[in-house]
Amino acid sequence: MAERIRIQALALIRRGDRILVESGRDDVKDETFFRLLGGTVEFGERGADSLRRELREELGAESDVGRLVATIENLFTYEGEWSHELCLVYECSLRDEGIYARDEWGAHEETPSGVVTHPVSWRATESFGAGRDTLYPEQLLDLL
Repeated sequence: MAERIRIQALALIRRGDRILVESGRDDVKDETFFRLLGGTVEFGERGADSLRRELREELGAESDVGRLVATIENLFTYEGEWSHELCLVYECSLRDEGIYARDEWGAHEETPSGVVTHPVSWRATESFGAGRDTLYPEQLLDLL
């Protein structure tokens, strides 16, 4: 990966004491982790617009993007490679009420190598933290 900082827009979507997350896997670390839905902000695109686009692509759902609640600088390794990103975290809601009734399903993402499906679920905020499930970026724990 080229040395550059990526800008990410992430959706903080709540259902009571639960948040909507996707699960990921880092085989180098032998770790399963969770992350808010969202993606890379494209050049010339505002963070909120990027988030609407990403949620439409991944969930097939329209969203209402609220206020920016945090900007998090995240330096991390994934699959053994260093990465650096700035995460814009927005409060969001989904217009499709049916999504709030689901517990777990697959979200689809188009990648250069084809369509990838990520497990998506509502997870209790207290399920994350030391000795529990991993939520990235780690600074999100302070928001919850």
